[in-house]
Parts: sequence; C-alpha cells; structure tokens
Amino acid sequence: MNKWISKAAIGAALAVASSTAMAMDGNFFVNGEAAGSDTNIRNLENTNNNSMAGALRLGYLWNAGAISWGAEGGYVDLGKVTGNDNYAVQDAGGPYDPLHISIKTQGEMLGGVFKLHYGDYGWFFSARGGWFHSHTSARVHDQLGLSSVSASNNGDGIYAGFGLGYDFNKHLGISLNYDYFNSRANGIYAGRFNTGMYGGTIEYRF
Repeated sequence: MNKWISKAAIGAALAVASSTAMAMDGNFFVNGEAAGSDTNIRNLENTNNNSMAGALRLGYLWNAGAISWGAEGGYVDLGKVTGNDNYAVQDAGGPYDPLHISIKTQGEMLGGVFKLHYGDYGWFFSARGGWFHSHTSARVHDQLGLSSVSASNNGDGIYAGFGLGYDFNKHLGISLNYDYFNSRANGIYAGRFNTGMYGGTIEYRF
C-alpha cells in the first residue's frame, strides 16, 4: 500500500506542475542515469559496497534567462552491498559464527531541481533534492549454515545531489552527477543506510 501511495503522490505533484507549466516558458524532461553506488553500513567487515546503480527521472523545468528550476519525480535502484558481521552471534552468547549480509535498496523520489546555464547552450551546473521513499530487502546467513533469514521494509528519507553537464541544443544534454540517498528500513540491520551514487546522465527535453 505504501508503495502505491508514494507513486500516487509523485503523479499528483507532477500533474500540478505540468498544468501550471502550460502558461510559462519551460519544457518537460526525461533522463536516465547509469551509475555506481557506495553504501555505508556500520559494523560490516569485508564489505563489498561498490555496485551498479541507475535512475530514471521525469519532470518539468521553468526557464528564466540563465536559470532553470522545476520539479522532478522518478525511480532509483541503488544496487547491492554485501559484507560480514563477524561477532554478532558471538556477542549474543553463541559460537564464533560470522554472518554474511546482503542488502538491496530501490525507491521513488520526488523533489526539486535547479540548473545554472553558461550561455544559451553549453555548460551548466545542476542541483536537486527532495523526498526518497525506499524499499530495502536483506538476506542474512551464517557461516556454519545453521540459519538463513530474509526481510524487507520501507521507509522515508531524503536525497540530494549536484552535477556538471553540457547541453548540445535545446533538447539534448549530458551530465556527470553525484547524489546522496538516506534510506530507512526499521528492523533491517542498523535500520538506516547512506548511499552515494555517481554516474552519467543523458537527458531529453521536449
């Protein structure tokens, strides 16, 4: 239910933005990003936190000279992080039995975007930020093969990012970006995960 509510909120916000946009100078946009990610999870050892990630965004930009601003919504896959908690079982009074943990996070985002252009076309700086509704799933199994547990949960956090790009014309542009995502999933390991996503984006405006 939460997933459908969040998608409905994104759709409603973009619908309001698009109805206002008809009377202003601006354009719709859609962009796709291929990226890598780096998730920071406390207490994990032998961590492999570099994973492929990606995002799809759509929205509307209002233009006023060298400045553009607007609203965006989209979906992001932050990839997977794996690692070991070597002492959780031992600290609970059991034998030395390291836990292997695998965590994946995806989610919807809704926020604002800002662009500063240098000339009609050419170089630009961008910034974005807003609400991130995350869906986190985890799988834990122990080294001795005594147990295997899976869990999932949703949560609300934030995202923020910036980028440097180049517009070839009024319709097409590319950029390099860094985005920070704070996701929450109560009951899954530490319950809070911070992920950096860095990659390249191609954008089409119409």
